[in-house]
Amino acid sequence: MVGNFIADSIKGRQIEAYSGEVLYGIRLHRVIDHFIDTHPVAAKSRARFYPVYHHYAGVVNDMVYDHLLAHEWACYSDEPLWKYSVYCYAVLLSRWFSLPVSVRGFLPNVILNRRLTEYAKISGLKDSLKVMSRSSSLPDHADEMERILLENYEDFRSEFHLFFKEMKAEVERFKASYFK
Repeated sequence: MVGNFIADSIKGRQIEAYSGEVLYGIRLHRVIDHFIDTHPVAAKSRARFYPVYHHYAGVVNDMVYDHLLAHEWACYSDEPLWKYSVYCYAVLLSRWFSLPVSVRGFLPNVILNRRLTEYAKISGLKDSLKVMSRSSSLPDHADEMERILLENYEDFRSEFHLFFKEMKAEVERFKASYFK
């Protein structure tokens, strides 16, 4: 979990500072990123955002898929999302001093604003996009994202479920090869 959460903050040879489960989480995150970037179903979803977000369409689509996972959480877990998110926050806080400084800079905001559960709502997704646009080069087109998402919600939803099923199989393949 920690490795997955910090993976986007780990660049180049920084990965050499990690081992065990954290290293596995970083590598798994990268496998998932590659899978979504090359998957034809995700490409279909991503294409809807391209006219507005251009090369950031993939980032926005990833966030929309995160929203759909949170919104559809009960399809994938018997544990309520709020309970799982509290567990995640506790694990991340317990590893505070081993987190990259950049992650320590935004983790309190993630927890205070309950980002993991707020993702289940479109308003939470919009808030996350706005935060990212203030702290990165992602353009602030949250209203356009919302329009595109709402106009195509059932298509996104069915594409996500198909993608997620195949992604889970890809994760199992990676896990089997990593631990052999």
